[in-house]
Amino acid sequence: MRADDLNTTLERGHPGAARMLSQLGRRAALPLGIPFQAAQSRHCELQATIGEITDGAGRPLGLHAIEECFRGIDPRLALRYVPPAGLMSLREAWGRHHAAPGVPASLPIVTAGVTQGLAVCADLFCGPDTPLILGLPYWDNYDVTFGLRTGCPIWTYDFYEHGGSDARFNVAGLAAQLERVRGPAVVLLNFPNNPTGYSPGVEVEDLVRVLLAHPHPLVVITDDAYHGYVYEPDILVESLYDRLAPLADPQRLLVCRVDGATKELVFFGGRVGFLTFSASGAAADVLVEKATTLIRGVLSSGPAPSQAAVLAALNSPDLAAQTAAVLDELRGRYLALKVALLAAGLRASPFNSGCFALLPLPATLDAEAVRQRLIHEQSVGVIAVPSANALRVAFCSVSAATYPELTRRIAAVVGSTAPKL
Repeated sequence: MRADDLNTTLERGHPGAARMLSQLGRRAALPLGIPFQAAQSRHCELQATIGEITDGAGRPLGLHAIEECFRGIDPRLALRYVPPAGLMSLREAWGRHHAAPGVPASLPIVTAGVTQGLAVCADLFCGPDTPLILGLPYWDNYDVTFGLRTGCPIWTYDFYEHGGSDARFNVAGLAAQLERVRGPAVVLLNFPNNPTGYSPGVEVEDLVRVLLAHPHPLVVITDDAYHGYVYEPDILVESLYDRLAPLADPQRLLVCRVDGATKELVFFGGRVGFLTFSASGAAADVLVEKATTLIRGVLSSGPAPSQAAVLAALNSPDLAAQTAAVLDELRGRYLALKVALLAAGLRASPFNSGCFALLPLPATLDAEAVRQRLIHEQSVGVIAVPSANALRVAFCSVSAATYPELTRRIAAVVGSTAPKL
């Protein structure tokens, strides 16, 4: 279908999404290319479409040295091309994996990690005239994925409502930035958050209310990279997408969920992510085609072996038990880190989920200078977050047994940052 026809269909089915499209998004449409033509002829007896070296019956003539690396995976899955939108059986399985009653959702598209899912959203909806609204501090790659690539201005607000130990997510700060908007805008919300390790609790209802009340065209992207890693009661466990999507007015609000197997299935090197839109019917088909077009133009199609591995995991009868064991391990580390921070006299910003703790530094210390000192004086590696003058500690990658020593070494450089009683 031509781009103009796609845009007309989207305008009928989801006017809000149509109004949010960037110039690139409006032009995006799959050409009558090789994948399209091959898909149309997939039931033919003789297949001479895709340029794959096979035995003529669908099995790749793979090298033994390669096939040996993927024992247990059908070579027809591991060694052959997958469609640009991903392995269909995997898309369907991931859709079932995150399905919630009454929540509208397109068929997920497979992306090369969460980052590509975010980049596709950036290409579809962002541009020099469309601000991206983010809580500060935020994952530094957003600057590249959105700002550098699309030229969109980035409007920020303080992630926490104040700096105290009982601080919550700053809904009022987000609302203040939305009040400045007079045209299309994009809001990106990342829970559990990187770098803060925080997920909202009681403030979720206010957050949803603010987003639903916004009067102008809006895309809300939920970056769910750390979905499921929640360690305290009464905070957001499900995706914010599941709260927003059923209530989103298609006249002005589209919700995009970006998630993946990277953290959720502990498959960091697999680079398997997913992108889902809060649309249904023909409108969902249009958004999927436009997103697939952008993937086709950059990646052609994603890696087959990792998609096959994720599909096998989703079909595993004890997947829930396996992921629960990882969650229990991280919950134990989270609790142990809180004890170790207290014992070392180190203050962390409120955190309750994900993989990180953020340690704010006194104004007299510079985060990058402290990071360098920790490397050279204490043999400790952490991440400096200059926008918050803080250190990010990835407790997911350090065993709990080392936390007392880790925090002792950090305190040796930064001193006690705990508030005096």
